[in-house]
Amino acid sequence: MAFKSLLSVVSVVAALQGANAALTRRVACPDGKNTATNAACCQLFAVREDLQENLFHGGLCTAEAHESLRLTFHDAIAISPAMEAQGKFGGGGADGSIAIFPEIETAFHPNIGLDEIVALQKPFVARHNLSHADL
Repeated sequence: MAFKSLLSVVSVVAALQGANAALTRRVACPDGKNTATNAACCQLFAVREDLQENLFHGGLCTAEAHESLRLTFHDAIAISPAMEAQGKFGGGGADGSIAIFPEIETAFHPNIGLDEIVALQKPFVARHNLSHADL
């Protein structure tokens, strides 16, 4: 009896998951090989391919990949010692500020060395007409 009840619950859950997947509409991207849940995301597939091929040397886990991840993390934690000293919230989130203000942000001790990856990523931002936060 307990097995039949469990089987019924599992069947209902599986049916609901299948129905939810069927209701999620996807759009075909102009490149003919990718789909997305939002058409605005289609341009990001070209960015991904360009980054993989030209910054990460064909998708390898290189120093550039490591530094890009480090840049993303340091931009996201957004520490402002000056604001914290005033008793205010000293964070802001991933907004691309390290790349927008590299002469200021990369001088902050934990960000030392990020100026190199910021410089390497600038052509990708320009080529794909993105903001630094979007990259």
